Amino acid sequence: MKTMNCGCGCSRTDLPWEGRGTKLDISGCRFSLYPMTNDFVSVILGALEKTDTSAVWSQSDALSTVYRGKLSYVADAVRGIFVHAWRSDVHMALEGQFSKGCPGDTDGDSLLGREEPLPNMPGIKDKHFPVLCKLALYPMSTENYIDEIAKVWRMAEEAGLNPVSIHYATRICGDVHAVFDYLESVCRLMEQSVPHYILHFTLSVNSPTNEE
Repeated sequence: MKTMNCGCGCSRTDLPWEGRGTKLDISGCRFSLYPMTNDFVSVILGALEKTDTSAVWSQSDALSTVYRGKLSYVADAVRGIFVHAWRSDVHMALEGQFSKGCPGDTDGDSLLGREEPLPNMPGIKDKHFPVLCKLALYPMSTENYIDEIAKVWRMAEEAGLNPVSIHYATRICGDVHAVFDYLESVCRLMEQSVPHYILHFTLSVNSPTNEE
């Protein structure tokens, strides 16, 4: 077994993702939902119950939930749980990241055979509310990463999401479906542009700062 020297004189065995990777069309999103209410358990469990996850591989633990599969179905499931969890009088945030192409990924833990229409959109498409969002895009394995980031900035402008540059992120705002459509569009652009990307985002509704 190979060893790796960490620089302090000791050595350790290969990292656990050594030799992994996948060429399959697997996208993923890991996220955590935070309803700011004493009734947060029923909000989260109620949203999970209403969200159809039959088109994705899913797993939850004490820290987060992950959905894996085709991008359209992954994005649909994340959108579904956020819309189903929304309450007009509850401040809520969702912290998540979309990713595809990680060299440490595997072929397993995914659902790729689904071809039917998006399962959650019919039940949520007519539900609208404003969302604040900050996002940070990390196009990996490319020297021209800033050009890729510039592309998604212009996409936000064209979508009417009023992008604003803030320290270490970009801030956008708009209807919940416009924001999710944009996040999925960013992922699709990155699929065509770079071998590996990470899109980190935070969604917020009903913030006590009353920003629009």
